[in-house]
Amino acid sequence: MPFLAAPWTCHIGGDIVCFGGAAVVTGSVWGPCNYTGAVEIIDGPPIDWRYSGNFKCITAGHAGGKTYAVFIREVGAVYPTYDPFKSDAERDLCFCAKERIVPCIFAKTLALWRRSAILVVDVEEGVGYLSIVYGYPSPQWPFNYSYFIFGNDGVYLVDLVDGLMAEMGAKREIMGPLLKGCAYRVKIRLEPEKLTISQPLYNATTRAVRVG
Repeated sequence: MPFLAAPWTCHIGGDIVCFGGAAVVTGSVWGPCNYTGAVEIIDGPPIDWRYSGNFKCITAGHAGGKTYAVFIREVGAVYPTYDPFKSDAERDLCFCAKERIVPCIFAKTLALWRRSAILVVDVEEGVGYLSIVYGYPSPQWPFNYSYFIFGNDGVYLVDLVDGLMAEMGAKREIMGPLLKGCAYRVKIRLEPEKLTISQPLYNATTRAVRVG
């Protein structure tokens, strides 16, 4: 059977946690943050970071008695799967298995879609929640601190940003369904002494999706 490769080559793995859908939440919007250290993801999903830069700290603040920092990093998603996981060869094999192309030969283009990865870090615990954004906002419509609400139990992303709903979450396999409202729970190595947080700017009540 030529498609027996599909389970292992398409499987992403990782510890996925789901927070649920959008809800009306009340919390604080904190100002921009500054971080001059390294961000290391330990035992995370096999993301292909070749087409990306570094993690950028967008905002940081306190929620539920904890300190959270929100990082954004651009990640490339290449034709034909447009998923940013594993290697080119593994993505091609998965595509052929899903589309039943035997032998695995097809016309390739250099099309590259730029997606955003959101990493919300519990600074004291060294635990992060990583989501991939498949729609908007995107690197062309970048995130800023005002999109995030620090609530009583965690960090939320405003459900409507510039009139667009965020299409984000996690996947269990390449070309599989997007699990909205979910994230990969990962261990994070951070340098807390190199993180500078701002202050709460204003309170807000709005419809939002929890991201960490």
